[in-house]
Amino acid sequence: MRNFCAVLVAAGLMVAPMAWAQTTGPQALAPGKPAGVRAAQSDDNMPLIFVGLAAIGIGVALAVSSGNDNNGPATTAPTGTTTP
Repeated sequence: MRNFCAVLVAAGLMVAPMAWAQTTGPQALAPGKPAGVRAAQSDDNMPLIFVGLAAIGIGVALAVSSGNDNNGPATTAPTGTTTP
């Protein structure tokens, strides 16, 4: 399971920047020119934020639920004294 998660994270870190990069079209940045802060601030990032929060929630839920539950029943020692 740990190896699967490591592969999944590595693949996500490699694919995500390539998927979001825009090299052609009207919004592509021209080399040597300013990036345009106003245009970058006007983008709507709410769907990306919701997807990120959902991924974090799923990750936390998986981490909590996949614990090693090999705990046996709790045993308690007697707390009183007996007189013969």
